[in-house]
Amino acid sequence: MLVKSPVREGGFSRGAEPPILVMDKIEEIVTDGTAMTQKIAFPRMAILVGSFLAGGILYWFSLSPMGLLLPIVAVAHRCDRIVLFTVFGVLVLALASTVTVALAGSDEMRPFYVSWATFFAVALGCVVVVGSNSPAKSFPITGIEPDIGGRHPPALSAEFLRLVHPDDRDLASHASSRAFWSGFPQVVRYRRLEPDGRYTWTEFRAEPGYPIADDTPAKISAQDLPWSITNAVGETAEAARTALVLETIFGTGWAMDTTGRFTYATPNAQTTIGQTLEEMNKQLTDLDFLDGGDLGWKHIFHPDEYERVAASLRHSLRAGEHWNNEYRLRRVSTGEFGWHRVAMRPTRDRDGRITGWYGMSIDITVYKQTEAALRAREQELSQLVNMVPVHIMRLSGSGKPTFLSKATLDYFALDDQYAEHSEATLETMQSAVHPDDALRVMSALRQGLERGDRIAVRYRVRGADGIFRWMDSRAEPIRDASGTIVEWYAVSLDVNDQVLAQEELRLAHEDLAKATQAANLAELSASIAHEVAQPLAALLSSSEACQQWLSQDPPNVDRAHQALQRIIRSGNAATAIVGRIRALFAQSADAREPSDISRIVGEARDLLSEELLRRGIILKIEIDRAIPALRLDRVQIQQAIINLMRNGIEAIGPNSDVRTLRIRIKRVGDAIQTAISDTGPGVESPSKIFEPFYTTKGHGMGMGLAICRSIITSHGGRLWVENNEPHGAVFVFTLPVLEEATEPA
Repeated sequence: MLVKSPVREGGFSRGAEPPILVMDKIEEIVTDGTAMTQKIAFPRMAILVGSFLAGGILYWFSLSPMGLLLPIVAVAHRCDRIVLFTVFGVLVLALASTVTVALAGSDEMRPFYVSWATFFAVALGCVVVVGSNSPAKSFPITGIEPDIGGRHPPALSAEFLRLVHPDDRDLASHASSRAFWSGFPQVVRYRRLEPDGRYTWTEFRAEPGYPIADDTPAKISAQDLPWSITNAVGETAEAARTALVLETIFGTGWAMDTTGRFTYATPNAQTTIGQTLEEMNKQLTDLDFLDGGDLGWKHIFHPDEYERVAASLRHSLRAGEHWNNEYRLRRVSTGEFGWHRVAMRPTRDRDGRITGWYGMSIDITVYKQTEAALRAREQELSQLVNMVPVHIMRLSGSGKPTFLSKATLDYFALDDQYAEHSEATLETMQSAVHPDDALRVMSALRQGLERGDRIAVRYRVRGADGIFRWMDSRAEPIRDASGTIVEWYAVSLDVNDQVLAQEELRLAHEDLAKATQAANLAELSASIAHEVAQPLAALLSSSEACQQWLSQDPPNVDRAHQALQRIIRSGNAATAIVGRIRALFAQSADAREPSDISRIVGEARDLLSEELLRRGIILKIEIDRAIPALRLDRVQIQQAIINLMRNGIEAIGPNSDVRTLRIRIKRVGDAIQTAISDTGPGVESPSKIFEPFYTTKGHGMGMGLAICRSIITSHGGRLWVENNEPHGAVFVFTLPVLEEATEPA
């Protein structure tokens, strides 16, 4: 219940409206503090609802207003004094109104008004009688001048405390103070004196008020309150007064003299730590506290905290500096230690001399437990991140590093202060990128940051050991509710072993292909030698025989003629063998079938994808719609496309600014035109490029483009080369469209 009362120095004014305390009889009746019987009261709301229902039913059936007496009596019996006064006022007004109407009204309606006037009169009598004996009452806290000399705080009036059992007065006083301090209702049970001399267990609910009432001077002047103030307040009166104000506002406060002894502490604090002021101020050694001695309050501190706290407090007491600290205190109820955050300030006289200290503390145990749990969770996640063999990074929206995993720090030999020097850290990481990859990496980063797109790039980066290793990096933007990029999360996976293994595998494939080619050539050579050797041997033998027959005197012409016939037959046999070998390698239309050129290009792309990725080249394929099928040899055309693509890949050097290979397929008249363009240096001699054994490469044989032209020509097409703008070369070939080739393979 809100309390609106003027405040004067020294306490509440007599004319102030006091806070309200509501009591209910709840459990047992005792005499002289001894329980005699137990009587459980019905809940207030249930009684009120039942009374209203019963009264309404009675009025409905009797059509008499007397049936409504039951809910009115229930309200008077169960509600507090404010509601009772409200009901009383309403009944008085209703009675006066009905009497006036009855006197001024017609004779026919007079009995009706008289019956209601009678009802209101009887109801008033019931309210007066029942309300005076209601078990739920309200008492003012400060209805009279506070009784400073008793064993209770002056917040409660003497009228109220006179009805409280002596053993329960401190409990009731403390509950009312706590309600005033905290702003929350306080509920306790105490024994209340009834008119017949018995004590009844009563529920005490203290509703808080909000104005601050400070009766500090009265408390300070009454130094016989052993539960809160020492017998010698002395110069710390101002500190104690301020501590009481803090207590009124925050529920906690204490005062201390300049030697480290407490002169005031709340009873709740003393109950919590299990020490009185005398016990806290007891000197444990011959030395004073400021000289290195100890006082009784040492026993409530955690052993690991006391020396640090005592040294800090001595320094503040000597220097007059503000004291702020956190430490653990033992709770007497559980024996456990709880964390407290304290603040203490000095009070000074007119000359600036310190006269005392006042302070307050806040229980931060839950905060510390939460902080410890979060720290443990953070450490767990940090250990998990550090266990992963991946470089994990968090970047700001502009790309500056704000978090680097331990693996990243170790790789670049960075210290833990990288976030404070983000510019230098970023420069260190960028300078470690391989020169051949730097332009491509920076371009990808710049485009990603500008567009907010996902970043994916593979590159070489130098570690702290000076060795370059391949990294596969990915970065994703994190956006807020409005879509603005606030952070980037990036990971870099060390794929150096994978890249080297792939390179070794590629070289092994090339060596295997060469070995296979050599083996096939050797086998072919052996086969040719075996097939041709016999007719050549026969030819040689017949030639020698012919020579012998002709060298005789006279020459044997018939035999020589027969030898010549054998020579002719052997030559024809050798010619036939050579013809079969030529037919074996001749292009034939027997293997041609309707095929989709776009599918062949896709297969060639898949075969070269690893090399494109390794060299950092972007492949772009553009295919017009409705490209018809072509009748061709898939293997030969695919080999020609692969040769042309590989030629373009090798033309794009590591220092090329633009690393793009483009394939464009479109229909031109009755032919399908395929153009493969690169961004390399271009072709110096377009007229010689397709000649056999002509090459501009140090390791080439000069047969690739010649074979490609031979394949395209055998399919009825044409292959030529053009210069690409602004740089590079374009190899273009056409293949004719045949009407019978309608179904692609």
